[in-house]
Amino acid sequence: MRQRAGLLFIESYRELPLLAWPRKLIDKMVEMEQQLLLFRHHHARMVERMIGRRVGTGGSSGVDYLDATTKARIFTDLWQVRSILVKRDALPELEDSDFYGFTSG
Repeated sequence: MRQRAGLLFIESYRELPLLAWPRKLIDKMVEMEQQLLLFRHHHARMVERMIGRRVGTGGSSGVDYLDATTKARIFTDLWQVRSILVKRDALPELEDSDFYGFTSG
């Protein structure tokens, strides 16, 4: 739960300079997982073309097993937080906003 709160904070205040690099890292992790999902889908289609719907390597269910792997997610929190973003005008003011903006006092 704390990690989701942290992710929501980063997503909600993403324009603040101090949160720019964590936001980029999160975007890259989501992009990497998306590429993995695309690879899994393409691999399943290639296997289906090559062996059809027969039993797969090691006695697996073959294409059905590969199709099931496309539903598995690694970074579920990163995907879920994107669907619960808070509207800009509903965000509370930060107590120490200068800290996040790299301003000197």
